[in-house]
Amino acid sequence: MWIIIAFFLFLLAGIIILLPFFRPFAPVEPDDAVDPKLLALYTRRDQLYQAIREAKFDLDTGKLSPEDYERQITRLKRQAASVLKAIDKREANLVPPEWNEQIEEQVRAERRGRTAARPVMVTAPAAAAGAPQVRYCPQCGARLKPGDRFCPACGARVH
Repeated sequence: MWIIIAFFLFLLAGIIILLPFFRPFAPVEPDDAVDPKLLALYTRRDQLYQAIREAKFDLDTGKLSPEDYERQITRLKRQAASVLKAIDKREANLVPPEWNEQIEEQVRAERRGRTAARPVMVTAPAAAAGAPQVRYCPQCGARLKPGDRFCPACGARVH
């Protein structure tokens, strides 16, 4: 009797463990609001950071002379700086000026020693009348879906 119970428990555990492998993969839907050039800049930035880390590793392992390392690092840092400037320029165009004003007002209130009001839920202006408004997290700025009660990026409660 115990062997039959153990067999069924083993079978049940196996099914529970293997079940995720048989579910269909749900691809992540691309965000229409994402700027493809900005994504390309992020990718290039990450590639440059990785190249800088690899150059440091090559220097530490002796595959690269200190002179070659300095030349390579200087070139990579120059490229990274230009990519970061381009990212800053593109990101500056994504944030409406009134958001910056809200943030600055909260910072001024904090600096005066008063606690700023609870973070304001920022919504982007609707493109057409009756169109649903796009919401963003007041904590981290991540885009929220309709009905979200918590931010999917940082976990902050959204009111």
